[in-house]
Amino acid sequence: MAIAREQDKEEVQGSKKRLKCTINEEEGRQLEEEVEEDETELQLKPGFLFNPTTLTSFVVSDALEPDFPIIYVNEVFEISTGYRADEVLGRNCRFLQYRDPRAQRRHPLLDPVVVSEIRRCLEEGIEFEGEILNFRKDGTPLVNRLRLAPIHDDDGVVTHIIGIQVFSEAKVDLSLVSYPVFKETCDQDFDKIDKYFPMSGDSILSQHQELCGILQLSDEVLAHNILSRLTPRDVASIGSVCRRIRQLTKNELVRKMVCQNAWGREVTGTLELMTKKLGWGRLSRELTTLEAVCWKKLTVGGAVEPSRCNFSACAVGNRIVLFGGEGVDMQPMDDTFVLNLDAANPEWRRVSVKSSPPGRWGHTLSCLHGSWLVVFGGCGRQGLLNDVFVLDLDAKQPTWTEVYGGTPPLSRSWHSSCTMEGSKLVVSGWVHGCWCAS
Repeated sequence: MAIAREQDKEEVQGSKKRLKCTINEEEGRQLEEEVEEDETELQLKPGFLFNPTTLTSFVVSDALEPDFPIIYVNEVFEISTGYRADEVLGRNCRFLQYRDPRAQRRHPLLDPVVVSEIRRCLEEGIEFEGEILNFRKDGTPLVNRLRLAPIHDDDGVVTHIIGIQVFSEAKVDLSLVSYPVFKETCDQDFDKIDKYFPMSGDSILSQHQELCGILQLSDEVLAHNILSRLTPRDVASIGSVCRRIRQLTKNELVRKMVCQNAWGREVTGTLELMTKKLGWGRLSRELTTLEAVCWKKLTVGGAVEPSRCNFSACAVGNRIVLFGGEGVDMQPMDDTFVLNLDAANPEWRRVSVKSSPPGRWGHTLSCLHGSWLVVFGGCGRQGLLNDVFVLDLDAKQPTWTEVYGGTPPLSRSWHSSCTMEGSKLVVSGWVHGCWCAS
């Protein structure tokens, strides 16, 4: 048995494990077995990282601790990055995004979209596959073909994150200021400018750096520290500054951050279902500007019968309520209809009520307290009216109830009214003056 164990030890010499000291032996053995199983499964799995001749780096992070600290790396990781295991245990993997071990921020050549996507996948506990720029300890750039796989416990809680990495040499120009999402268009523009306005020496950009200092910031700083703090409308406006800013503002992850900061996680979480169809950019425009707003004809079922004119209608949430009106031969109507726009097939439906106000036209209908309706005034069989009726549309048996108060406004029709502060009805017009009933 001892000989067999020694042979096994020699076989895995090239991918030995280093675990955090605080893990006891039993947990360590269990984690090693789990990682060994994942290595076998993930290396043999065809697709993203399948290459039997390529050495694969493995990293395990603790998902239950803040900032996902590393608790294990294999020897391939040490050889590929130049970092010893004792130098990285307890740290987050993002240090590989710093060209110098003493650097305080990521290298500006890193793609901010990939960084944001990694952050999102970690927050949501889902897999990530992609490429990201990393650096060896000596500053040599590397392309990291990365796969992050969450490990769940029996309750479905993510306890560990396994990182499978294949490193290769990166051919990048480290003299660039930031990730070149705009490089091609900008170079073309400057070529055109130089063609018509030839200038000796340095380029236009370098000679006028004092005029565009903000553009010397990396895309990640612009996106996370500046754009994400603006309102959705401001982000839409700032996109017209230049092609680079426009490219950033059209990014869906940036748009989501902007909406989340402006409206909160709960609201954006509710709206996320709609973004699959519209996208965050269009959704924010529709909610904050008139750019995407347009009238469209809606075909509905049912009908308001008999036909009428001079009725009053108002919105109650996504429902439209209609009351009264003038029928044939100046017949005053007293019925109530509702159209639910949330229904799969909206149709007009007559509301069955125990009692109704006297028939009228030229009256006002207002919404109060979310589901309450208020009718005031109008013209009926007896002439002008100044009475007030209320109805709870969500009641099991809706009933119009007359409200009595102090001195009522003068009788009138063709006036205006609105509700204020959830309990006040303001009536104005037809005769001089303005009345407020609480």
